[in-house]
Amino acid sequence: MKKYFPFLIFCLVAHPLFGKSITNQELLATCKDKSVESQNFCYGFIISAANAAQFYRNIVDVEHEFIKICFPEHVSNKEIVDIFIAWAEKNLSVLQSPAFVGVSTSFSKKYSCSGEKEDKEDKEDKKENQLENTKDSL
Repeated sequence: MKKYFPFLIFCLVAHPLFGKSITNQELLATCKDKSVESQNFCYGFIISAANAAQFYRNIVDVEHEFIKICFPEHVSNKEIVDIFIAWAEKNLSVLQSPAFVGVSTSFSKKYSCSGEKEDKEDKEDKKENQLENTKDSL
């Protein structure tokens, strides 16, 4: 057993180094394939990416400076998958890019919330102006 232990450790450590990321082209082909396995992978990958984006935005990026994706309250899984498919079909030049980046980009095109930070700053400016006006009237 001791003789095989270093080999086992090497395999466990080296395995991720040889991993390959799925591309937008491969994910698009999978999503267009109507087999149950392909649909399960397609929906699982894309919905996981959506959940990861929301988690990051809500937990890590509390100032909303990096992730500009604001999903509506009642968006369906099918709608999210259809958005990626439509985006990938329009952006053929990035089909060899990693799928996670493509999925995130497709979300940001459809559900961009870039005005949210501006709205937040406008509200803060209004509050400051109200405070100044209140001080002036006293």
